[in-house]
Amino acid sequence: MKLLKKARPVVAVTAILGLAWPVTTFAATNYVAFGNFFFRPSDLTIHAGDTVIWTNAGGTHTVTGMAGDTLCGPSAVNACTDTFTATGVFPYECLFHASFGMTGVVRVVGLPPSPAILTNAMWTNGDFVFRVLSAPSQTNIVQAATNLGGAANWVSLETNVPATNVFLFSDTNASLFRLRLYRVVQP
Repeated sequence: MKLLKKARPVVAVTAILGLAWPVTTFAATNYVAFGNFFFRPSDLTIHAGDTVIWTNAGGTHTVTGMAGDTLCGPSAVNACTDTFTATGVFPYECLFHASFGMTGVVRVVGLPPSPAILTNAMWTNGDFVFRVLSAPSQTNIVQAATNLGGAANWVSLETNVPATNVFLFSDTNASLFRLRLYRVVQP
């Protein structure tokens, strides 16, 4: 009679990388209402590539650029749209009511920095190691959690401000957990 060996259970340690894939930044749409002697908001800061939609809340008005950008033009409008592709300051006015203070400005700033990307995850000598791609001189806080139950579950493991666009992170405690999630926060 042949004896069969009983199989021993194998416990696998799993690590999942949060933000392990590129995150695409989508352009935003911003809204400005205008009416009797107002643009609301009258001072708007957006990112390059964002769109502004002006909507008339009452009366006859224009949304006319004052610095070379015609925006919606000199004709009276009920609504108009402009997408800002270049950075700069773009003042505008209502041609009929500028003397009453019906003016506004759109400030277009550059795109925000790209989020950190975690790549090349591997086990090395019992440590879980991965590479973080980030903007140079950007503060990166590597955090870990054992579940996604809320913000209180994330624990900061390391703060790094790399001189180049890449740094390595090594979690020497990863083998103590059945599941460990990682993310990089950029304040």
